[in-house]
Amino acid sequence: MQPTWHILGPGAIGSLFACHLQRAGFPVVLIGRKASPSPTSILLQEGDHTQSFCFECDDGQRPITHLLITVKAHQTDAALRPLKHRLGADSLIVLMQNGMGAWETVQQYCPETVCLLATTTEGANRPAPGQVIHGGSGTTYVGALAPDLQACAHQLCAQWSGLGLNLQEDQAILRQLWQKLAINCAINPLTVMYDCPNGALLSNAEALATMEKVCKEVETVMTHALREPAADLFELAKTVATRTGHNRSSMLQDVTCGRETEIDYITGFLLREAKRFNLNCPQNQALYDQIKR
Repeated sequence: MQPTWHILGPGAIGSLFACHLQRAGFPVVLIGRKASPSPTSILLQEGDHTQSFCFECDDGQRPITHLLITVKAHQTDAALRPLKHRLGADSLIVLMQNGMGAWETVQQYCPETVCLLATTTEGANRPAPGQVIHGGSGTTYVGALAPDLQACAHQLCAQWSGLGLNLQEDQAILRQLWQKLAINCAINPLTVMYDCPNGALLSNAEALATMEKVCKEVETVMTHALREPAADLFELAKTVATRTGHNRSSMLQDVTCGRETEIDYITGFLLREAKRFNLNCPQNQALYDQIKR
């Protein structure tokens, strides 16, 4: 019998994985911001194919053995705190979020629980509640912070092999996370500054020059943090900005809607790491200060 997966944060990515997990035969329970007494339906659109899925809602009681966390990084504390009594030493948590550093919250509340890290380039958006569009296929990388837990990442990739998504075990998951952090540092704050979709940054000489400076600073901090050279982050950021040209970054959407952003787990994380190595990142600091204001 397949284990039950609880999805904490059924937004675009959480809902996408919920649908693929259920399609592969896993029982799936959704944990949203508000408890719902009735099952939740999600309509998944992939190309010309549309399929409806129905998920049972969390009863707030049963033990949680497998938990996928897809809430925004700054929401992790408030979302996880009510669940900590339902997680044990035999539980598995997978963190799949933008930004870095939320694993500290998991370790605080669930020190005995196995925690894996994941990052994905799957394209998904939620135009309306109960509707998810799988806009583009990507790759999901899974790994562990602690080398002795890497076997668990291997087992998870094997367990998820039937999801119909491209999964890869990554023994250097921190490099993947740092690269995604660099992309977010280079694109998200600038889309807020210029109030534009991602691709518009490429035709703005001032924004492009700032993006390059941001990436150079990230390369310096990343090199110290991973103790190995980091390079070509500017080219990577431009490639992603081109591929997602029409997208409005999540940070821009949050600012537009008056919501709290993930800046403390993106640029903020970078600045905390820079301070740890006595490094200065004036361009990232300036962007961080502007977003916080």
